[in-house]
Amino acid sequence: MKRRDFVVVALACAGASGAVRAQPAGRLYRVGWLDFSSSAENLGVFAQAMGARGWIDGKSLRIDYRGGEGKAERLASAAAALARLPVDVIVAPGAAEALAARKATGSVPIVMTAVDDPVGLGLVASLPRPGGNVTGLASARKDLSAKLLSLLHELLPRATTLAILWEANDPDQRVVVGYLEGAARTLALTLNSVSVQRAADVEPAMAALRKQGNQMLIVPSGNLLVPRWIADEALKNALPLASTDPGYAYEGGLMAYSDDWNAVFERTAAYVDRILRGAKPADLPVELPTKFKLIFNAKTAKTLGVKIPPSLLLRADHVIE
Repeated sequence: MKRRDFVVVALACAGASGAVRAQPAGRLYRVGWLDFSSSAENLGVFAQAMGARGWIDGKSLRIDYRGGEGKAERLASAAAALARLPVDVIVAPGAAEALAARKATGSVPIVMTAVDDPVGLGLVASLPRPGGNVTGLASARKDLSAKLLSLLHELLPRATTLAILWEANDPDQRVVVGYLEGAARTLALTLNSVSVQRAADVEPAMAALRKQGNQMLIVPSGNLLVPRWIADEALKNALPLASTDPGYAYEGGLMAYSDDWNAVFERTAAYVDRILRGAKPADLPVELPTKFKLIFNAKTAKTLGVKIPPSLLLRADHVIE
């Protein structure tokens, strides 16, 4: 999908399996997709899940896309544009998107996805009783971060020093850093935290991390730190890279432990479906993800001279050869 401010996504319903329920008759429902980075990541999964529920493009549903091109001011404008259309529901796949959508409207239902601490951010009153116009899926990144670090320590038991490279302008990543710091203390590991603000900061930061003697590297999911680029830089600096974003493992990182994003956006579609049928966000409890994936890149492990123990390979959902 091209990065542009307005995209209408066609829902491919042909071949959708499973029974579908009759759709509310008499009008075309509009769902807004708000995207901070304008990458449209996971939009196809969501569209397919809506199609499987019988929502037909041009007849019962239309998805209106707005992207922020990675800039806060553009994200705010994109959120306001969706609220003005108006759409019937806004999907906000991240904390930045959910906050922008909530600021833009207090009446249009908002379905958030993978948001850390939505109560603390003021998006919902509580997980069981959201109480406003926002509901959806919170993030399990605290548990994910601790498990990722534990798995990485199991993979490299002699390593005692690791680094986290993160984006200073990303509020989600700041929270993840705190989670990893706590997990590192539990495992008696030294964690060096290095933040970057611009693309130009990344290569010098990676070289500095290597010179510090870090034996492992963790990179959270974000917008600036593009998986292929960062995985290449990690290999160049002989740093085993782990992430809670599967993209890093697929693009050359060593491993990932992540949410099952197909399952996450299937649940996102379930929320949108219920709201379009008349449910109120205030009455729909916020969920946490329940399905996760462990991924190893065997090719990268060989390049780095890392032997993946059979016990970990047996637990892996995917091994990239």
